[in-house]
Amino acid sequence: MAEAKPVNGNAWQEVRVSLGPDAEVTGKLSFTVPTRIEGKLKGEVRATDLLVVGPQAIVHASVQAEKLIVLGEVRGEVRHAARVEICTGGRLFGDVETKCFVVQEGATFDGNARMGGNRPDTPIAAK
Repeated sequence: MAEAKPVNGNAWQEVRVSLGPDAEVTGKLSFTVPTRIEGKLKGEVRATDLLVVGPQAIVHASVQAEKLIVLGEVRGEVRHAARVEICTGGRLFGDVETKCFVVQEGATFDGNARMGGNRPDTPIAAK
């Protein structure tokens, strides 16, 4: 299968694996290629690449992804992400730990966000 290239900054064009809208999965899932979820997922998700939560998707899980794009709904903690983007109409309910966090106009975020740099419990060297 030929790999699609992002068009006009739409990184989700790269997706090669998809869980369709009729899929309902419970458990631990792990992906190493760009993946799109359109169905319902409960449990834990790990993605070493891009993870797209589609507009109809409902994900109740702890999520670890290099890049996370939320078009649907995510309920749970998001950790160790390089980038999290909640697009217009997307909803994320939970705490987020990422280096880059984008919440577009019309998106919903309800939680706490921690971005890059030193963690609050890490002492800063005195000058």
